[in-house]
Amino acid sequence: MKRILLAWTLLLLCAGPLLAVTGFGESGIFTITEDTLPVELSSFTVVITGQNCVRLSWVTQSESNLLGYRIYRGTSNELSSSSMISELIAPTNTASQKYYVYMDKEIGQSGMYFYWLYSQEVDGSGSYHGPVSIMVNLEGQPGLPSVPLHTGLQTIYPNPFNPSTNIRYQLDAPGQVELSIYNARGQIVQSFSRHHVSPGYYTLLFDGKDFSGNWLSNGVYHVVMIAGKHSSKQKMVLLK
Repeated sequence: MKRILLAWTLLLLCAGPLLAVTGFGESGIFTITEDTLPVELSSFTVVITGQNCVRLSWVTQSESNLLGYRIYRGTSNELSSSSMISELIAPTNTASQKYYVYMDKEIGQSGMYFYWLYSQEVDGSGSYHGPVSIMVNLEGQPGLPSVPLHTGLQTIYPNPFNPSTNIRYQLDAPGQVELSIYNARGQIVQSFSRHHVSPGYYTLLFDGKDFSGNWLSNGVYHVVMIAGKHSSKQKMVLLK
C-alpha cells in the first residue's frame, strides 16, 4: 500500500501545477482537480487611431468567475504610477474566444503611454496584464489637432467607491490647484493642494479618509476643484 501511495505522489508531482490533491482520508482515497485560471488571455495590444485616440484590444480564450476588466494608464512602465481610466468592463465568462476593445479618447499630450489590463475576479482578487506601450505624437500628425485642454474636474473612478477612488482633472495652464471634499451637510472633510508646472491631465488618489485619518462613512460627497478663476464640482458616493 505504501508503494502505491508513493507512486501516486510522484505522479502528482510530475504532473505540474494543473493537478491538485483536494482531499485524503484514512481509506486512501483522494480527489484530483484541475487548477484552472479565471482568464486565459491570448493577446493584449494597443494602436493609435486617426482621431488621436488610443485603441486597446484583448482576446481571451476562456473566462470563468470574472467580475470584469479595468484599464490603467501611466507615463512610465511602473504600475504604481498609473491610474485607472475605465469603468468596470463586463466579461462574458464563457469558454469560447472573445474580443474586447476599449478606446482611450483623453490623450491630450504627446509622449509615451503605458497600459495595463486588470482582470478582477468575483471574490475580489485579480491580476494585471501588461504593460503595453505606444508613442503618441500629436504634433507630428498634420491636420489632426490635439485635444484641447479645459481646466476642471473630469471623471471619478470608481464611483461609487470603496474605500478609495481616482479623482481625475485637467489644466489648460500651469498653476495651483485646490481640491476639497465636502460631505452632504456642506462640511469640509478633506482637502489637497497641488502645484503643476505644466498643463495636462492629472490624477489624485483619494483614500477615503478625513483630516484625522479616519475612514469616512457611507454617503454622498462633493469634490470641489479651484484653479485660478476656474472652479468645478462633482459628486461621488462612498458605498461600503
